Amino acid sequence: QLRAAIECHPSSITLDYLELYGLRESVGQVQDAGIPCRVASPRILKPNEHNVTRFLLSLECDLLVRSGGLLYELDSRHSAEPLPPLDGDFSLNIANAISVGKFLDMGLRRVTPTHDLNAQQIVELAKLASPSRLEVIAYQHMPVFHMEHCVFCRFLSDGTDHTNCGHPCEKHRIAVQDSSGRQHAVLADVGCRNTVFGAEAQSAADHMHSFLEAGIRQFRLEFVHQETEQVGGIVTAFQRFLDGHMSVA
Repeated sequence: QLRAAIECHPSSITLDYLELYGLRESVGQVQDAGIPCRVASPRILKPNEHNVTRFLLSLECDLLVRSGGLLYELDSRHSAEPLPPLDGDFSLNIANAISVGKFLDMGLRRVTPTHDLNAQQIVELAKLASPSRLEVIAYQHMPVFHMEHCVFCRFLSDGTDHTNCGHPCEKHRIAVQDSSGRQHAVLADVGCRNTVFGAEAQSAADHMHSFLEAGIRQFRLEFVHQETEQVGGIVTAFQRFLDGHMSVA
């Protein structure tokens, strides 16, 4: 996925990795290609995980902040050390112009509206807030559930936690199958928490004209298990549309 994304040369690349190992090298690959790099933080930051914050800051690249706890910690560090550009993700539950203003006042460069808003409500939000400070997710498998329980450890290991499970999450892909037979991908993060992603990818292609008319210019494409060709094709399609070379019809 990273190679395919670099070849498309988008305006930026966000890395959301299972493990911290290898992340620094990938940041270097993106930066060496002349592309601004951003790293996504874990969705949850616990009191004893401050070392994760220190590592993220050591990467010296933009950060996608996913939790209020991390934002609070970064704000407390601000007086002692310079911070990289910070963006707020949908999980901060920013749903109206008041919350947009509050989070921007806390030092965020831009924010992603909560998934509780539909496309029309995002357009209405852009009319009330600064559209240039909004980032909209235009393609994704919706992260529908996040939990402490590790499915990988429970079903693919005789261990009890990351110290003795053998890290099956690094070797296997698993999914939860619903009553309709749809496969919802499950991914683990650096804290061994699991996120369940919706089976079908959701695209905002039909709403792109409305977003652009509202003044929104920052769009994110998120990938889960897409292969190289799929990543390249999807990124290229959105690039061609934004460049005026393709219609959404």
